[in-house]
Amino acid sequence: MLDETIKRLLIAEIDKILPEDSQNKLISAMRYVLLAPAKYIRPFLVIASSRVFNVKIERAISVAVAVECVHTYSLIHDDLPCMDNSDTRRGQLSCHKNFDEATAVLAGDALLTFAFEILSSLNEDSNKRCEIIKVLSQAIGAKGMVRGQILDIDVDFSKAKEIHLLKTAKLFAVSCEIGAIVGDATDKQRRALYDYGINLGLIFQVKDDIEDYKQDKINNLMSVLDGSEVENYIEALFKQALANLGKLSGDTNDLYNLLNRVRKNG
Repeated sequence: MLDETIKRLLIAEIDKILPEDSQNKLISAMRYVLLAPAKYIRPFLVIASSRVFNVKIERAISVAVAVECVHTYSLIHDDLPCMDNSDTRRGQLSCHKNFDEATAVLAGDALLTFAFEILSSLNEDSNKRCEIIKVLSQAIGAKGMVRGQILDIDVDFSKAKEIHLLKTAKLFAVSCEIGAIVGDATDKQRRALYDYGINLGLIFQVKDDIEDYKQDKINNLMSVLDGSEVENYIEALFKQALANLGKLSGDTNDLYNLLNRVRKNG
């Protein structure tokens, strides 16, 4: 999903701030999932959104890594036997299968903590650091991603859209908003990017539901909407995302191209 230059910079930044240590099981587990083959959409959104305001990638890259640490922690915990009980992730054994369950829990904990260590050390003014930490915390906590995860544990098809919003779309949205904060965006610009991220995240999750429907019908939107309704839902989200990008005067090409790719391929 990322172009190769950005992907190389992202991996290089991870190697710099979380260097390999083969004697440290915890570090190995953290890096195992963090550096596994991935789309890296969320860190890309941080970088692409900040680029709207002419922020150079070198200034946004560590923030992007912090967001990816949060996302990776959520994947590790999501795969655990007490959650989705998934054996694979990103084309390889899930963390608890490759290591063990206790190590996976702690690796997730460590990645979440590490994300906020990175953010607290950003070379930005203290108000900006605090604002980034605040919006990310709100998106991933009890009113965001974690709430979405606990709703997803229960089989309730009527909550599929809410789960999509909380588990997926809010992290997409806050990734965009963080890029806007780094770029000193106005409140209206921040809102436009946040709303774009919500719509993009919802499209991404719907496409994922379509792909997974034969294997997993639990809390899947395809269980409550027929094919034409799903297509109409995606089209409405796409138009809303385009409208949000239209409110921005900077370079939105990367965000537009990503929107089109997700709409087409998920």
